[in-house]
Amino acid sequence: MKPFITFEGQGQAAIDLYQSIFPSFQLDSIKHHAAPHDSLIMMVKFSIQGQDVMISDSPISHEWKITPGISFFLEIDSADILEIFSEKLAVDGKIMMPVGNYGFSTMFTWVEDQFGVNWQLNVN
Repeated sequence: MKPFITFEGQGQAAIDLYQSIFPSFQLDSIKHHAAPHDSLIMMVKFSIQGQDVMISDSPISHEWKITPGISFFLEIDSADILEIFSEKLAVDGKIMMPVGNYGFSTMFTWVEDQFGVNWQLNVN
């Protein structure tokens, strides 16, 4: 089972962002749509911390968007790394839960990135 995210023309920008933030980012494959939509990604497969993810750009607009009801939960090894990831993901996005101690974790944050993808970051 792999998470699959559909974007509307922002797939490459999302890949570039995630690759710039996460040292564990591993690009497995990428294929583009045929002309006239060849600037859009038909299918990309990548992983972050060993979690496989798939992305596609839709050449048509949809009524639905990405929802915070689905998020990526990342276990982070240090508070410093959590802060860095959180700050970078929040650029042009929003902080759903600021870095803090919420009882279930001594250091946790929930961030929605600029594409609407939600990330829960937790120091393990």
